[in-house]
Amino acid sequence: PQANTKIPTRAVPMSDMNMATLVAHVKNAVRQTPVLGIPLVLVSLCLLAAAIVLAPFAAPLAIAYFFLNRSSEESGAKVASLSSGTKTGVTAVPKTPVTTTTVPLSTATSSKDTTAPAETAPPAPAPLTGSAALMAKMRKSGAVTGEKRAATGADTSVSTKASATKASAPPTIVDNNTDSRFFILYGGEASTQIARDLSDKAVANGFAPRLFAMDDFKQCDLCQTPCTAIFVVETIENAQPAEAAGTCLRFFNRKRKSGEKDSLRGVLTYAVLGLGDTNLLLDRQTTTAKDCNQAAQTLDSALLFLGAEKLVTRGECNDAAGLEQAFEPWCETLFPALAKALSSDGADAASTKNDGANTNAAIQTASKDAPASSPSIKFLYGSQTGNASEICVSMAAEAAGAKGFANVTCNSMNEKDVTDCLAPGNILVFVVSSTGDGDAPDNCDMFFTRLKRAAKAKTGGSVGVGTQYTVLGLGDQNYTAFMAVPRAFSTFMEKAGATAFYPRGEADDTLGLYEYAEVWQDALWEPLRKAVDDAPAFKLDPVKMAQEAAAVKALAKAVVDEEKAAEKARKEMAKESAEAKVEMAKEVTTKDAVPSTVETATPQPVQTATPSKIEGIPALPACRTHVKWLDAGKETAVYPIGGSVAKGDDAAFTAASPFLARVSAKTRMTAPESDRRVLHVEFDLTGGNNNSIGGDTESTGCNTNSSLDYQPGDSIGVLPMNDSSLVAKIAKRLNLDLTSVFTLDWAPGFEDSKSKPLPHVQPGSTVKQVLTHCIDLTSPVRKSQLRVFAEFCADDDAGKQVLLNLCSKSGKAAYAETIMSERPTLLEVLNLAPSCFGSDIQNTFGAFIDTTHQLQPRLYSITTAPECAPGKPCIAFSVVKHESPAGILRNGVATTWLDGFEVFPDHDGDEGTTKTVPVFIKKSHTFKPPADVTHPMLMIGPGTGVAPFRGFLQRRAKQLKELTDDKKLKEMGSTAKPGACVLFFGCRRRDEDFLYESDLTEFVEHGVLTNLMCAFSREQQEKRYVQHLIAEHAAEVAEIVKNETAQVFVCGDGGGMARDVHAALRNALVSDGGMDEQEAEALLVAMTKQGRYVRDIWS
Repeated sequence: PQANTKIPTRAVPMSDMNMATLVAHVKNAVRQTPVLGIPLVLVSLCLLAAAIVLAPFAAPLAIAYFFLNRSSEESGAKVASLSSGTKTGVTAVPKTPVTTTTVPLSTATSSKDTTAPAETAPPAPAPLTGSAALMAKMRKSGAVTGEKRAATGADTSVSTKASATKASAPPTIVDNNTDSRFFILYGGEASTQIARDLSDKAVANGFAPRLFAMDDFKQCDLCQTPCTAIFVVETIENAQPAEAAGTCLRFFNRKRKSGEKDSLRGVLTYAVLGLGDTNLLLDRQTTTAKDCNQAAQTLDSALLFLGAEKLVTRGECNDAAGLEQAFEPWCETLFPALAKALSSDGADAASTKNDGANTNAAIQTASKDAPASSPSIKFLYGSQTGNASEICVSMAAEAAGAKGFANVTCNSMNEKDVTDCLAPGNILVFVVSSTGDGDAPDNCDMFFTRLKRAAKAKTGGSVGVGTQYTVLGLGDQNYTAFMAVPRAFSTFMEKAGATAFYPRGEADDTLGLYEYAEVWQDALWEPLRKAVDDAPAFKLDPVKMAQEAAAVKALAKAVVDEEKAAEKARKEMAKESAEAKVEMAKEVTTKDAVPSTVETATPQPVQTATPSKIEGIPALPACRTHVKWLDAGKETAVYPIGGSVAKGDDAAFTAASPFLARVSAKTRMTAPESDRRVLHVEFDLTGGNNNSIGGDTESTGCNTNSSLDYQPGDSIGVLPMNDSSLVAKIAKRLNLDLTSVFTLDWAPGFEDSKSKPLPHVQPGSTVKQVLTHCIDLTSPVRKSQLRVFAEFCADDDAGKQVLLNLCSKSGKAAYAETIMSERPTLLEVLNLAPSCFGSDIQNTFGAFIDTTHQLQPRLYSITTAPECAPGKPCIAFSVVKHESPAGILRNGVATTWLDGFEVFPDHDGDEGTTKTVPVFIKKSHTFKPPADVTHPMLMIGPGTGVAPFRGFLQRRAKQLKELTDDKKLKEMGSTAKPGACVLFFGCRRRDEDFLYESDLTEFVEHGVLTNLMCAFSREQQEKRYVQHLIAEHAAEVAEIVKNETAQVFVCGDGGGMARDVHAALRNALVSDGGMDEQEAEALLVAMTKQGRYVRDIWS
């Protein structure tokens, strides 16, 4: 045998001589110490008694064993006889063992061992195949631990099979070829044998691999000298790496956390094979190979971030489904890719095989001169409330991590340039939402505008040719402009000549945004992979590829249309059949019905503790920014942002550049004894400059920038501040000085972004300014944020598992209870894991800021018309204050902040001393009163939802006054008369929270309001809401809604109220409008599309 080959030790059987020696030793011990004889006698007596008792049972078993063993020996002799050919009289000729000439002799098994004549073969059992064979090998192989290696002193890279028993198998490479830079590293008990099999396959394909345990990865010098490495990584319980793989994984993960992006570029070419078993996971019914291969995902993601070149998509083996189902196909893709990589320097591929030195040189060349980079895959989001950014960031992380795509970036759209994005060969994935009025979100509005211009330009049809894209839209069907922006993106991309590689998705918040997005995302990867494969052709000949794609799309559409027509016919037939069955069913009396015996299951309490097994941990999002700390006194940022002067020819006050307004009045509208605190607040906008655009001084009566002009139905945006005490506590928890000054830079790999990092964070900001004005400290944390927080925890911190569980699929119930229901502050989330961002915060603060969502402006409906309050819009809001399920008091950020403003008006009408609030006007396109006063108007606004209708009625009062003018009447016709105007309002009690009671009563008295319907929910035993009033006045409601010029407005809570009001309107049309349910619903849908049924609602 070879010097490096381990010789297995065999157990020595007990012979007669051994037994005699043992008896002699016992006798000698008793002579020297007679006391030992007493326990020996007692033991002997006990054994004798046991033998007497068990003898009647043991005797039949012994007799049966004797006959069965004899029968087995006879059967084995027959098999051996057949195997050797003695039964037929044919003498078996020994086979010459197979040798592989491509392997250097120095690395092959001794020829003396492999060429010795074979004697008659012993009886061989039937060979195992597939998963059974792999698992049998795993059970035979032991884990290679550091202690065993240290004890033996042997080279851990040595891994050979006994060639005497497997002479015909391809020889396994041992580590004699120290020049080779091709490694196979294994981590885990099961991975040991798989790595050996992989080595055999590599040898059979002409390569010279070296086997190493992952614990010894540093001996391979993977980070300095160019090489190729195949990692075989095992994931065990709780989604943790096997112990033998842990050191290697933690090493590369630490390099990723420290931001060493691209440190392995040109050095390491790699592939990862994951081994796992979903039977080890918590929920076996809903898991896949992806869920049980978390360790492989983590390593793959880390190596990609560090710039290593991936050979093939990561393999994921699930033993529950059969390892061979993924292992064999993965090997088939691995070796061609490996051969291609090794021959990429232009040399003949054959010369790189069969020679260790040539192999080493080829690997070095392949690492330094990698093939052309993969096409750019850009995940771009437009998000107003954070949902689109959360989904997009998670999607991009999975693409770059679990799915193995290269060259993946994720940005808000305003951070990218439209022209760069539309370059041929690029692949774009848009995740975008619509605001209530169909406007683009703030962080994609500039990109959206430029995309429209590019699409509408003379060369619009060609500017995007060669670009592939898809769109995932987020929306809420309660809003009038449902999916307006996502659909517009699809339209403008098509007009620009781009090609959709995957159908647009439309996630409806009323049905579950994240549930739909998850399904859409699961089906995205295969089309995305095809788009990546097609990208080089789109870049080389974009016009031809776009035409072919359009032809395929047209053909597919024709097929779909045909299928839809057939499906429609089937549904009509099924409907007729169902109606016939219903008629027959009506004949069945209730006495024939069989009562149900199924009992309702008792609700189980929500699991709040971290389970022992965690499934579906999301991929780690990329951290795009890092902090550059500045010297003390270098503070240059000014907060709050904004001012009183809009600069430039196209200047306007916006969310990014607000107007600093004074709070000129503040009044409480609810009774002092009420637990609800509703405020009426007035802002003074009269200080805004009018030099750049020019305001409408005749209509507003003041000198303002036109961007500050407002109309009934518009909203005012307020940029709030976080609570100062919470800011101080978080800074202390992070061990940061509030006065420390820093600026943000793009992390390596993101420098090509056209804008500065995170535009809401000004250069030269202090920690206090950023925590106060820039990031959200109180909204429920997103799962991507929890994933990043877990990454910056110590491995031995139990809180890390808590955070991982909360962001995982298996932790959905825990997330709903701990995060969505309890709504903890960011401080409370950090305290779940004491080590989270507990060390090296100077280097990780950039990741903390990047993953924490921006503090968003709050929008409030304006409750005045400019005719009555020129330059001084008013709002009404409830001060948010509630107790969490755990009994913790939660306060709203903006409403609590505004409630703290003190106003001291004097009796002469001066506005007094006030603070300034950053504000901007958000124009409404559809939620506004009719321009024609003869059109009927139905308004439904319970609670603070009545606020905008006060402005509507102020505008209507002016319109009615103008109607009395003889000239106006003559223009409209002598028969013109005002249309009906009805308001449904609801509150608790008349004497507690009847908002704007005096104003509304006055509108009724002066004929501005035709009818005021009030529902006081707590003035009687049974609660009554606005939907109940609508049902009681169904005839009047149906008459208004059926009018072809009528307009219906709903304002308030977007949850239960909007849904119930919609149902009440539909029911009124059915009960008193002469329609069936389908006709009533169709009318409301048509009115929505026409802008005559408009809802301004909030969560």
